[in-house]
Amino acid sequence: MRMRALGLVVALSVGTLSFGCGPATQTTQTPDTEPSGTATAGPEAPPDTSDPFAVSDLLREEQLPLLKGPAPTFNEAALAAPVKGVSAPPGSCDAFVKRAVKKKPTCADKPSTLAAIDAAMNTGDVAARDEMLAAAESCTGIEPGFVRALRIELAPIECGDALAEPVLKAKPAGMSGSVQHTLVGQALSARLARSVGTPPKLTGPFDKKKVLDFTKNTLFPWFEEQKNAVATLSGQGRELGSYGKGLVALSSGWAYLRLVEVVREAPIPDEFRKDPEVANAYFAAVDEKLEPTKQNGRDGALVGLGTMAQAGVLQDERMRSTRSLLAKMYGGRRVDALDVLVLPKIPDPEGATVEQRLAAKLPSFLAGILLDPNSAKDPKMLRSLLHRGVPMPMRVALKEGEASLSDEARLLYGRARLEMGARYWRIVDFDAAVGLFSKVDKAKLDDRSKLVFATALALRNGPEDVAVLMLKNEGFSPKFGDVRALDTLAKGSSDQAVPGTASFDAAVIRQIAAPRDADAAYWEKLAERYRDAASKVTDQNVKYEADERAKAAAQTAKIKSSSP
Repeated sequence: MRMRALGLVVALSVGTLSFGCGPATQTTQTPDTEPSGTATAGPEAPPDTSDPFAVSDLLREEQLPLLKGPAPTFNEAALAAPVKGVSAPPGSCDAFVKRAVKKKPTCADKPSTLAAIDAAMNTGDVAARDEMLAAAESCTGIEPGFVRALRIELAPIECGDALAEPVLKAKPAGMSGSVQHTLVGQALSARLARSVGTPPKLTGPFDKKKVLDFTKNTLFPWFEEQKNAVATLSGQGRELGSYGKGLVALSSGWAYLRLVEVVREAPIPDEFRKDPEVANAYFAAVDEKLEPTKQNGRDGALVGLGTMAQAGVLQDERMRSTRSLLAKMYGGRRVDALDVLVLPKIPDPEGATVEQRLAAKLPSFLAGILLDPNSAKDPKMLRSLLHRGVPMPMRVALKEGEASLSDEARLLYGRARLEMGARYWRIVDFDAAVGLFSKVDKAKLDDRSKLVFATALALRNGPEDVAVLMLKNEGFSPKFGDVRALDTLAKGSSDQAVPGTASFDAAVIRQIAAPRDADAAYWEKLAERYRDAASKVTDQNVKYEADERAKAAAQTAKIKSSSP
């Protein structure tokens, strides 16, 4: 009887869930499993007595274009008509679209235009800021369309197409292909944000007939419509330039993954819920049918994250929400595993000049268009860029002028590259951070700078980037997770915050580096590391996290030791 029930639920699930994949991208299925660590088991290697901060092997370098090289070319880009199944921009967008300008600034050159934008960005009120930026659209000191793209970035994401469409239709003379493609990408991203809106709801009681009727006749038709809309919008963004394409990929990844989340959270019959075996069979069938959509979401998210990494983005709500959903759907892949690391507070920007203030507030990609790339060599400018990201033009200028950088600039830029590496798992960012710190005389490094340096050293030799981490799901190199420098700092420092932080970060990285067949000794050693961190850290939240991780590692060691 039990086998018949299981067969029935699987048949019902497959029959009800046999929706088409539409124009989904074909990908190789990878199981959502816990990634393996390094290839060999056992406790950590014997102590190495060499200088833990020494760098003897080659450092990987990011491939960047020349600052004065040929400008990229862009094909003509147009915004297609709205897609079926996606709602129109909400009425709240009218306030931005119909914003009246009361006073136009005097801004016939770039310095006065920058001053007008700076004044707007320093205004706390959203409506007042947008009004000032709307007025700055008439400035002739920068190319047409740029300020509109900035307004879209600052407005609610769902309003993007309503704001972009008038400019794209007008095609003002002098608007570059880069800005045009950005506007189209922002518009498509807005439509994707409005897709997968409020799903149809079913109220209880959840008897089998009622649930299956709802699933077949209401939920899945809605799912099909939304999936096709996301596929269409995603396709419209494939020919865009890098940033516009990345925005669309990021938003389509979020939309696909959100679709999967909605169906997974749909109600199941009470009869199924009461029988765990039947419920598990049902959910297994659901997951099998959702896998192509989930993979499309993963792939879109990875393309988008790759673009954001190239653009040097550290802070962006679309990046944050998509990365968060990707981590939730693929919990074993450790996309956000480095978020728990504790590092010294990023220094506040000085904001002494218009350019420095804009660098701390403008979205990274737009800052790279508007601001002088060579200004990034100034430590004060780098302090500002650290808060939003270091755009590619600035990274090119920093690479070309590397020999003349001050020690302060090297330390600030090294911190920025470590932050980028932690967001996107890019191996070149960790190596760049190590290279920058290693060129500063160690006698000039305080212990907080050494902590950042040591963390970058420990994160070297990992996966190439987040896409490799996700798609290959392979173990890390045995060279990954060399925490000797962190362990040195954990033994003592004149700065009371450093030992506990170094101890905690070393434990986190050794946990990520755990071999796929790590034995009980490895996990007990890890538990000891976390207990040591908990006894030293000064932050109570970090202490709690260390305590909880120590308990989990000790439990794993216990299970391992009792296994045959």
